[in-house]
Amino acid sequence: MTQFETEIYLRYRQIIESQGVGTSVLAGGESPAPRCTHMEDLLDRYDAFCFDGYGTLYNRGSFVYEGAQDWYTMLRAAGKEMRLITNAASDVDSVLAADAGKRGFAFSEAETISSGSLLKDLCAELRGRGKAVREVYYIGRETGKHVLESCGIKAVAPAAEPVEPIVAISSAKDTPETYAQAVKILKRPGSMLLVLNSDAWAPKIPDDDGVTVREPVSGALSERLRRDSMCEANGGDGCETYYLGKPFPAIWEKVKRSLPEGSRVLMVGDTLGTDVLGARVAGFDCALVVGRNVPAEELETDEKALGIRPDWYL
Repeated sequence: MTQFETEIYLRYRQIIESQGVGTSVLAGGESPAPRCTHMEDLLDRYDAFCFDGYGTLYNRGSFVYEGAQDWYTMLRAAGKEMRLITNAASDVDSVLAADAGKRGFAFSEAETISSGSLLKDLCAELRGRGKAVREVYYIGRETGKHVLESCGIKAVAPAAEPVEPIVAISSAKDTPETYAQAVKILKRPGSMLLVLNSDAWAPKIPDDDGVTVREPVSGALSERLRRDSMCEANGGDGCETYYLGKPFPAIWEKVKRSLPEGSRVLMVGDTLGTDVLGARVAGFDCALVVGRNVPAEELETDEKALGIRPDWYL
């Protein structure tokens, strides 16, 4: 990981610990060192399998990772509970489920839980505290506005400012102009930053030689905005920031409510700072797909830097 990426995920961990989740729980307690394994060897250990989407099962367009379809088919045939747990906030859950289906992963809307789906609860909380949350300055994919609209929120024009100083980020689609406008809004008193997708870095589709390049995404953009918002108007603390999705607790509470009580759950993902840390928050076991968002040669260093590790390597 880059130093910036490490700082972001350590901040996430610090926020989670401030909410009462213990350090030993996040680190995995006294669990043994992770073991390399195959999905078929985990079949009888767990009742439910939660999968990250991008970087684990598929990537942009129609790209599907080798072996991912086999995992899906095997688990469905075995009658296992399956969930798609994604930080994608590029559309509502029904559309995200349909997109996964087009790639060969037939998750129902009820089996699909996204970070964007948590926005309604956050809006209810903020409105209960006297905020209107009817307009935001939005940076992200055009389809991400569907998530806003489902919560009664309008995205203002790129050169405009919302009545309340609120910026919402769903993907790193900023330009120098929209970034500057977002910072201007976030320097206003009482400003809020809504991070609809907390992923800091993500893997691109492997090139023809099988090499995976990683790039900063919405979580990195949001942290830059948070830091650049620090000014005299907010006492140098920056804007009030709300994070949705993995690794934070709210998404895991929603996952648990969707599963039969007492299920033995495995989270499968490609990122230490969201999937593995998040599984620890949930109390789930976790398997890390190595070589996507965590290069194999950086794995040990990254685990030490974040103080977390999975139960299994896939």
